[in-house]
Amino acid sequence: MSWSLDTLPPELFRYILAYLSPEAASALAQTCRKMNAITHDDKIWQQYFFQRFTYVVRKIDYSNEEYLSSIAQKPFKLPDGYTWQDCFIERSFQDKHIRSLLNEIISTRKHRIHNANLISSTYGLLALDAFKHYFPPSPHASKSISLDSRNLTREYYSLEIARLISRQAGLALLNDMKTRQNIPTEGKALLNALFIIQCFHPDGILLQLTRLHAIGKRLVDDPMFSTLNLTEKCQLILTTMKNESFLPANGSTEYYDISNSFLFSTFHGKPTIPLTLVSIFCALAEECDLIARPLGLPGEVMAQVYQTSASNDTPSVLIISVFDGKIMTLDEINDRLADFLDEPLTHPLPVTSILELISRSARNMINSITQYPTSSLNSYGLYAAVCVLKRLGAGALPFTFDSMMHVLKEHFPMDIHLFDILASPLGTNADDLQRIQEQDANPPIVELKRREDPSPKYFIGQIFQHLQYNYWGVICGWDSSCMASPVWQIRMGISNLTRGATQPFYHILADDSSRRYVAEDNIDTLAFTCIENEENKLAIFRRLCAADSIGKQFERLDMANAKFIPNLELREEYPDDFA
Repeated sequence: MSWSLDTLPPELFRYILAYLSPEAASALAQTCRKMNAITHDDKIWQQYFFQRFTYVVRKIDYSNEEYLSSIAQKPFKLPDGYTWQDCFIERSFQDKHIRSLLNEIISTRKHRIHNANLISSTYGLLALDAFKHYFPPSPHASKSISLDSRNLTREYYSLEIARLISRQAGLALLNDMKTRQNIPTEGKALLNALFIIQCFHPDGILLQLTRLHAIGKRLVDDPMFSTLNLTEKCQLILTTMKNESFLPANGSTEYYDISNSFLFSTFHGKPTIPLTLVSIFCALAEECDLIARPLGLPGEVMAQVYQTSASNDTPSVLIISVFDGKIMTLDEINDRLADFLDEPLTHPLPVTSILELISRSARNMINSITQYPTSSLNSYGLYAAVCVLKRLGAGALPFTFDSMMHVLKEHFPMDIHLFDILASPLGTNADDLQRIQEQDANPPIVELKRREDPSPKYFIGQIFQHLQYNYWGVICGWDSSCMASPVWQIRMGISNLTRGATQPFYHILADDSSRRYVAEDNIDTLAFTCIENEENKLAIFRRLCAADSIGKQFERLDMANAKFIPNLELREEYPDDFA
């Protein structure tokens, strides 16, 4: 009995096609009429579409009904006259254009800001599907990628443009929130308000909140849950939060850590502040069909949980200090706040509005920046706080206009829309914007750094250990002598060094992502080669590759020679280092 592929039933072919790539299915369609007909099954192309594409909308509209992080990824209805194959082909062409613009951004400084904003404004969240393949691997990723096979420059610009898209999404959501009336102050609405601030975090809009839905479902599906009274249900939610590592910050160092104002840290097990804990509690309460709203108090935020069906032995409202993990009476609260209240609180207690909560979060970030001005997240926190306070009209900006613009220009050079947000009292924004756009269209010529006798001892891309502070770093640039200001030199004690300010100084990127200016006397490049344990060497490689802006200067890691390979721009600036 003869047998061939042609004798197989179409249903079996469709099953096989599910394991092929869309490109392979398209190639198969060219072989014969039967294959062409089978591969046009739209159910197969629907499967292909959702296997490849996560984001289905360009922008998110504010919602009280569902988590904002899920809106951009939920299933959608096909437009009239469209097939899933049509949608797949359209998105594939869009991805091709996005990758083309990304290649231009990587290969030339010309129109870099323009192209980044073109991607953001044209494709929005859809561009994240093109970039996600280039993002740096997560520390928790199931598949490990060898460090020396990663294109660090492509990773850097993909992530930077994704962050630009996320920040612009945050701004749009702030505008949307401001124009809405009567936003409910409970449940998902609270988490969504903090998610808007999360959009300004380095991991931005990529954070998922659906974990709360899974936790709530697990609680409600337990047959015992329906037998509990309101107090017992609240206690169970508090216990569950503790078990899920939603924990209170301990001590001033944790409390004023700016990462506490971003949901990303909280959802990754970092202890956090009352406002964030209350928002999570209220969201979980809603998942459990309870009504919980925030109560803003001096120095603290608590939760009010309402009894939907009143009974004689259960209070109509429970006041919960989520931070302390306990239910409190009104007398206890009045005793705690006696030094801050003009008169004791009485029922009914006021509900703090969404706009006040998000503004309070912005002020918390400003306090954190003031307390700990060296945090790597401070620029992101300043950006978020400024946008919230300006967009919502929630108070004066925290620092002088010039100082804020200096920080934001330095850390977010692609965000030209900042000039619309921060309207200068002197009206200089239009001039600044025009200057940036002109330099983007015609980048200034890079001043070449030639090696002349006596030349610096070390080269771009070398890995070293600081002789005094022991951190690891990579050399990103050099000066033949110290070019820092006299004030900086005095503060850093440069005159105490053996060769003082006349020796070469190096621009370096440290393994904590900080940028520093280091004297040649303090650089030890032999320390790395002296390490015998290969795992210890690998750990140093990993920390340096994880530095936030490593890809801005370096294309890849050369593990065999223990150095980073600079990208084209750096090679052009320091031509003698790579002769």
